[in-house]
Formats: sequence, structure tokens, C-alpha cells
Amino acid sequence: MKLKYLITSITTILPLLSFASTTITEANGTFAGLGHARTHDFPVEARIFTVAVSDADTSGNRSVSVEVSVNDLHTGNAMRDSHMRISVLDRKKHPLITFKSDVNLPEFMPGEVSLAGNLQVNGITKPYTLTLNLKQLAGKWNATGSFLIVPTDFDLPLVGMGPMKVLDKVDLNLDVTF
Repeated sequence: MKLKYLITSITTILPLLSFASTTITEANGTFAGLGHARTHDFPVEARIFTVAVSDADTSGNRSVSVEVSVNDLHTGNAMRDSHMRISVLDRKKHPLITFKSDVNLPEFMPGEVSLAGNLQVNGITKPYTLTLNLKQLAGKWNATGSFLIVPTDFDLPLVGMGPMKVLDKVDLNLDVTF
């Protein structure tokens, strides 16, 4: 009788776990990449970020939201960090970079997932699609994706002079396990 109860419990509970709300943070992986200047590349790292995935509703729809703290963006250079947070990104008015999407995803499955939504940088919101690759490894999920951000799309200035002038692209990579 106990074995039958255990089997019934497992077959009832395990499918429900795939529908659970999920919160992913920097403790689960990395969100980093490269900024580009005329003569060199430099690291761009979001040291604090949150990805929240809601429970699926009865139709299989989920909300996905990403928040990146502007105060915790790092470029490997304290002066550049300060300039970016104060002069380029107005961290006092807009302390977060956000992305919000609604997607039909009744359960997590291996493969590519496109998240069409809105990206907000420095108070400017634009349509944006994040494409993630989901894999299941040793009972956990791994999500990876590469993203191109174009600063002038969000009215951000391309600062610097001569060979130090920043180019109009930031390449980012997400790699998290949950």
C-alpha cells in the first residue's frame, strides 16, 4: 500500500514541478559579454540580475521578466563603470534594465525558445526578441543565449574619442542552470 501511495504521489507531483514558478539569479550562472571600442573590446558583466518565470496558466502561457541592476554593471575599469552608470545610463532615474515577455510554454522542453517582448534601457522601451536554448542536464535545466544590444536604439551616446570611442554594439551571453 505504501509503495502504491508513493508511486501515485510521484506521478502526481513531478509533472506539477515543471509548471512551478522559477527565479534565476547570478547565483545560477552568468550574464556577461563584450562592449566594443575602435581599438579594443572590454568586458561587460551584470553582477546582479534576476530572471523570473511565472507558473503556466491553464492555456500554458507564462510571463518572463528580466531585471539587471545598472549599479551592478561592470566593465573591468572603475572609471568607465562610473561614467557608464552616471553619464550614459541614468542610474538614479532608471536603476534597472528590464525585459518582459509573455510566452506559450506549458512545460520546459529541450530546444530553442523565442521570447518576444519589450526591452527597456534608460527609460526607453523597444520591442526585442530573446532566443534561448534550453537543455536538460543531470536533472537541471540550462538556458543559454547570445544577444546584441545597440546602444543608439535606446538613445545612449557613444562616448569616447578617437580609438577609445565606443562602438554601437554590446554582445551579451546568458548561461544559467536552474
